[in-house]
Amino acid sequence: MNKIVKTLVCATAVAAAASADAQFGEPAADADETVETAAGEPAAEEEETVAEDGDAAAKPAVKAPDGKPFHLMPLCRIAEGRCECRLPGAAGWTEIEEGRFYPLGTSFRAVGAESSMAVQFGYESEVVVYGGAAFGAMPAPLGDRHRTIALMSGKITVKLPRNLEPGLFTVTAPGFTACDLAGESRYSYATTGDGDEAVVRCVTGVMALKGRHFDIPRMTVANELRIRTSQDLLFTGLYGNSGDFEVRLDQGVVSVVDFETKEERVEPKTLIWRLSPKTAVRIHRAKPSIGERMSVTVMTFDANGELKNRCAFAEGRPEINTGEQGVGALAEQDAERQRKAAEAADAVSEEEGDEEEESSEEAPAEEEAGSSGDGDDVF
Repeated sequence: MNKIVKTLVCATAVAAAASADAQFGEPAADADETVETAAGEPAAEEEETVAEDGDAAAKPAVKAPDGKPFHLMPLCRIAEGRCECRLPGAAGWTEIEEGRFYPLGTSFRAVGAESSMAVQFGYESEVVVYGGAAFGAMPAPLGDRHRTIALMSGKITVKLPRNLEPGLFTVTAPGFTACDLAGESRYSYATTGDGDEAVVRCVTGVMALKGRHFDIPRMTVANELRIRTSQDLLFTGLYGNSGDFEVRLDQGVVSVVDFETKEERVEPKTLIWRLSPKTAVRIHRAKPSIGERMSVTVMTFDANGELKNRCAFAEGRPEINTGEQGVGALAEQDAERQRKAAEAADAVSEEEGDEEEESSEEAPAEEEAGSSGDGDDVF
């Protein structure tokens, strides 16, 4: 009797399981296959497909909730080869786990030429790291919508939505900051014996670059430049590689007098330069012996290497501002001095001519008066 009861119970359980499978589909994945977050909480498993060429950016992105441009933490979506990470506060690098979320402040790197990794920051927002490249995800306050990464070495690609709100994603390096990113951009960063060198290219969309004493308000498709920065940050060089875009260069401040109110105010002075292939901008800085206001020299060069503009100033001091000292500016200044000299000479000649006319008019009157006197003496 007991055997009959056990048989009926087993049959009922099997039938119920079969009915559940038929109603809800395949059973859930094993616990070992569940994706876990950095805090250890299981996250929803996303279906991924590997591309035939093995590209790290080929797998579909995980969609973030509406209204949130980025995840709370970056996700290692895929890692090929040897990829490592360094958690905030950790001394060494550890092997990265694909499908795991990592806290902001983590550094990521791909070791070896054959390695690559895609770190996802949000829906359609990710950083692709190629062999030998590394970057850091900068910390941010809880609830902050902005994300910033710092270049460390090698080549990386930043892929963002074309309609991303300006200012939400930033790429930093010691000599510059790439901001207002939208679309795809590429960076190559390396340290040199006396500083660092970066190549920045806007592939699609738009971006802007800012640095000390220079500002590039807009770069578009295929615009590219090379940036050299000395280790002490006293030299910055901008060299055009591709495209033609505007660079706004700092020329210090100048005093301006309002003709209506007669009030004097201090305004920044800016030089606009078109950076095209083989043209260059060089910015030299010198630390003062007293105070923190540097003396700065800004120079621009055309494609033939000829100096076109040069200005020198002390930061924030209008009384120490040499103004434009380039070849073209000096020629204009010489022409202006020659024009003023010619005007002064004309004014002097006109005054001399007026004096001669006055003397010639007075002379006949004196002669007539003299002849009348002589006649009176004779008679």
